[in-house]
Amino acid sequence: MGRKQRDRKKEEERKLYLKILILDVIIFSLFFSFFLFILNSAYADVGGNATMSSELEVGASAPIIKSINVDGGLVVLIPNNTKVVNCTVEIEDFDTDIDIKNVSAKLFYNASSYDDSDDNNYHYTNESCYIDTSYGDENTALAHCLFNVWYYANHGEWNCSVNVTDYSGYNTFGSNTTIVESLLAVGLPESLDYGIVNSTYVSQEKILNVTNYGNVKINLSLYGYAISEGDGFAMNCSLGGNILIDYEKYNLTESNPGALDLSNFESLYVNLTSSPVVREFNLDYRQNDSINDAINETYWRIYVPIGVGGTCQGNIVFGAVQQAEG
Repeated sequence: MGRKQRDRKKEEERKLYLKILILDVIIFSLFFSFFLFILNSAYADVGGNATMSSELEVGASAPIIKSINVDGGLVVLIPNNTKVVNCTVEIEDFDTDIDIKNVSAKLFYNASSYDDSDDNNYHYTNESCYIDTSYGDENTALAHCLFNVWYYANHGEWNCSVNVTDYSGYNTFGSNTTIVESLLAVGLPESLDYGIVNSTYVSQEKILNVTNYGNVKINLSLYGYAISEGDGFAMNCSLGGNILIDYEKYNLTESNPGALDLSNFESLYVNLTSSPVVREFNLDYRQNDSINDAINETYWRIYVPIGVGGTCQGNIVFGAVQQAEG
């Protein structure tokens, strides 16, 4: 092999070496850049942020009370009866609504407390409210906590406090308020029968019981009429004539038994009137759950004048007027 051929071969080998060297540098640079990219994905440069994902799976979930509504915020009681008060509770449980085990509630006057014993005036309990799982979706239910609230329950602000428990062992507590309205109502016998009374005589005293069927202390509003209001008569008689309104009288505080003449009758009793007159009566509302202690006696008589006969009939109107507190 000649010299020129050897030189040419060396030159080709040198160029090949350079090419391989350049290729190695390029590969190394690419590898190093990729390494830095990976490194920067896990570690922040000075002043930079690094982000990583996190996850978990929720096990049991506690129930959530979404809302509590107590009869729309206003309770109107019923004279001499109970009113069904519905405390409705919307509940959500992400373990599905069949995980809800029990809903209990207490309805109580705000001046009392959650832990008080039940009393018709101020505290009611429902240990097992009805749970409607058909309401809403599979995670939502509506509980109906019903209370039979008596007519003499205290008027004012009341609280419905609810406790929800589930089969996962959680319980959730919530409450909302409502207003129980004042109730004015009186109860009376069906009629007041003076019996047989001779002309120019005063009847025997008749006792008429007045019962407070509301939830506030009351005075009485009284007036009377024979046929139509304002006619000026106490009674209209079947064989003719009317008994004037002034001849029917009452005493709201004291009994006066025995026979009376007209003069004593007029001095001991108050005239019934044709238009309402409010009289002090001081009849408190019922406080005793066992017996009705909201009853007062009233005392009535009537005088029969000359000129009337037969069967006489009339009307007495009793009204309850709330007595000022304090």
